[in-house]
Amino acid sequence: MSMLDDVSIKALHTALDGLSQRQQAISDDIANVNTPYYRARSVDFEGQLKQALANGDDPTQVVTPTVAYSGAAGDLTSNNVDLGEASVSSVKTEMSYELALRATGDRFSLLRAAIRSN
Repeated sequence: MSMLDDVSIKALHTALDGLSQRQQAISDDIANVNTPYYRARSVDFEGQLKQALANGDDPTQVVTPTVAYSGAAGDLTSNNVDLGEASVSSVKTEMSYELALRATGDRFSLLRAAIRSN
């Protein structure tokens, strides 16, 4: 196993992938806020990621973000996107993505420093 294959890099890669898919679903929800019969979506991966790490599994191999359609009641057109909730979720997801991206950059900085010291 190389340094680039360590569990923290794989976990961060998996988190970035899941967050990216979540942001896409939220963007679709916001774009379709006025589309009749459109159902809001959510993307979950954190539970699978936590379980993979607890089991010592490679998260890039066992974690698959799950898309679920909201069962919440809709408006008169049966659209159930809550624009306020989607906007808050978008900001939270963006912040989480930025944090994971920063952690990835920090991890690679540590690896570069370790390589230079050898």
